[in-house]
Amino acid sequence: MDILIVSGFLGAGKTTFILEFVRQYEKKDKKKIAVIVNEFGDLSIDGDIIRKDGFDVIELPSGCICCSLRASLPEAVDMIFEKIKPEVLLIEPSGIATPSNILDAIKSCRHVREYRIKPVICIVDASSFHDFFGDFGKFYIDQIKTADMILINKIDLVESEKVDEIERELMRINYHAIVLRSEYCKNIAENVGERLETDYKSSESELILESTSFIPQKKFTADELERIIRDIAGGKFGNVIRGKGFVECDGLCMFQISGENFEIKKIEESVKPKAVFIGDRLKTEKIKRLFGV
Repeated sequence: MDILIVSGFLGAGKTTFILEFVRQYEKKDKKKIAVIVNEFGDLSIDGDIIRKDGFDVIELPSGCICCSLRASLPEAVDMIFEKIKPEVLLIEPSGIATPSNILDAIKSCRHVREYRIKPVICIVDASSFHDFFGDFGKFYIDQIKTADMILINKIDLVESEKVDEIERELMRINYHAIVLRSEYCKNIAENVGERLETDYKSSESELILESTSFIPQKKFTADELERIIRDIAGGKFGNVIRGKGFVECDGLCMFQISGENFEIKKIEESVKPKAVFIGDRLKTEKIKRLFGV
């Protein structure tokens, strides 16, 4: 079984990458694919997004698989190998996960000799790279140093000179990695080859962030929802680094917040309302009241 780890800080585009990768990979190779999703909050959003496209998804919520859930990752990988029997397993760790520790955890699998680690992917959000690097540099550096391939995503949101600057900084940290640029993680699957045998050290760092997860009770108009999400992304309710969820809004809408950027779109799928917000100095009770909780 091939194993592909898709890392990246909160909101970088890991789920978008996985959906694009799976669609391209299935068209080309027709192989069975399973996905492990690990979320920092108590409610899974990414699992629902991936599952609606018909893929096998195993969720490891309420923690980080490189920290509190590290022991359960080998069990999940072995269980997928034995029962689901995919040819490819994608692991989407929490945005605060350190890939070096995930690689170490996989070594504890019972069937480790049956697994082949594919290139470790690190996705970087061009629009928030410098802001997050300043605040959470240790985690960026671990993700970047461990990567075989670094994808600079959301290049449509910044000027080309800034993308050049980000690429130079990434190459300074990890000159072995392949660096690609993308909008919405498009056209990347064919570039994933074999893993480089680069050295890495397990990280002892731990990032302390707050999270709140809840089931929204309120139905919104489109204008109401946009105003609330804009205010949250703008910092009126604490430093929300990542927010995502499904709410009722003239049907069902999905919202996503990444730093100061946000997106709201209507979806046709049947998914239960839920919301997750991650950051620091969160005004949790005020956020919940916005959603009728």
